Amino acid sequence: MSKPQARGFPFAKIVVILAAAFGIGVGLCGLDFFLAAKGIGKSTEEFGVGPLDSVSLLVMLLSLGGLILTLIAWAIAAAVTALRSSGKD
Repeated sequence: MSKPQARGFPFAKIVVILAAAFGIGVGLCGLDFFLAAKGIGKSTEEFGVGPLDSVSLLVMLLSLGGLILTLIAWAIAAAVTALRSSGKD
């Protein structure tokens, strides 16, 4: 027998997707650092800007903001659900 599909917002799936996007952003930073070590795209200055810096920073900021908002919404939804279920006694 199959389990009935739960009706609700897929918080866990969204958190996994946003966490993966954050990891990709961090990976882009690492790739940019690797390219700079090989002399590709970045100046030799200490705080030079590489070709992937803006992309990786944007990906990390957007996914981090989404993670924070989703986790707050998930906690609120869990609290509301718990309050509703405790009132049914």
